[in-house]
Amino acid sequence: MRRLVLGLCGLLLLSSTAGAQPFSGSPSPTRVAHSFRALLQTPDGTLLASWAEPGRYAERRGASRTRRPFVTERGGTTYVGREPDFPGAVARRTFIARPDAFSSSERFAEPVDFVLAQARRGTRTLVGTTAGGKPAWRTAFPLRANDCAGLRAGGATLWLSRSTLLPLRLVERRVGRTTVETFAYRSVNAALPAADFGTPPLGARPFREDQGFRRTSPAAAGGQLSYAPELPTVLPSGFTRALSGWAPRSARTGAEGSNPAKQELFAAVYRRGFERIDVTQRLAGSGGWLADPFGGECVFQFEEAATVRGVSARYGAGPSTPPHIYWREGRVLYTVSGPFPKADLVAIANSLAPAP
Repeated sequence: MRRLVLGLCGLLLLSSTAGAQPFSGSPSPTRVAHSFRALLQTPDGTLLASWAEPGRYAERRGASRTRRPFVTERGGTTYVGREPDFPGAVARRTFIARPDAFSSSERFAEPVDFVLAQARRGTRTLVGTTAGGKPAWRTAFPLRANDCAGLRAGGATLWLSRSTLLPLRLVERRVGRTTVETFAYRSVNAALPAADFGTPPLGARPFREDQGFRRTSPAAAGGQLSYAPELPTVLPSGFTRALSGWAPRSARTGAEGSNPAKQELFAAVYRRGFERIDVTQRLAGSGGWLADPFGGECVFQFEEAATVRGVSARYGAGPSTPPHIYWREGRVLYTVSGPFPKADLVAIANSLAPAP
């Protein structure tokens, strides 16, 4: 059996790999997915998803593309379709980067980002196998109990495409409960038509929100900020900037919004197909980071200390939390996140330089 032997997890999940060069860990995609359709079988039923760079996304209930989506994200606007007891929702000028942003497409990233970061760090074993007749990597990891959701401890097994690193199958087993999700891809790297990302049906008075994010070049964003936004000058191979911009105020972040909204948000997203690295900055104000901005209520993650450009930082990652690092320098708060281990995210963070 083919193996990509990269160590074992447990308490060593966050142990350092001394002497390793940044971005030297495996695996990397051999086929970068710039767009796809995927048929999902979930505990709640069948879904048909469409995704295309730089971040267009739509979901339909059932397997037919003739049905209108019930969730669509395109061009900075998110639409959620109406239900019998819900008039639908429209969010405009949405945030682009985590921890401020949320996308329904994250169902393809959880817990993939966490697993890839561990594998690239050398603390997780990926076993060569097949899933649905496709070459795959398989790995298993424990699941902590979640008292908020009434879930007991258990374990999960994940299968990833060996070529694209997209999820193929996820099985979660807890005491008295087993859930299975499968992902079947089609039209990978096809030019998906605009109809794939049509507007869902809305009620007469849908909920409306304006998050206030302006998609602009870094230079244009810098003209609106009292600090010089910074961009990474070192990235893993194949990543290029997909989106950037600014907002007068950030979102609330952290578990239960423990970090209040901050002034003058800058954000940039770098992509290698579906994989993403997010970079954000914002004014610290009087409080700084009061809690991990990526944290969630009753969501477990591994955490450890780090150092970025000579100042203290924190690294965290979990099955439901993207690997990330956050810190404060002077009057600015920073975050860098993506499917990479601490050493790689620190290398990206250390390379930040004022945008040209």
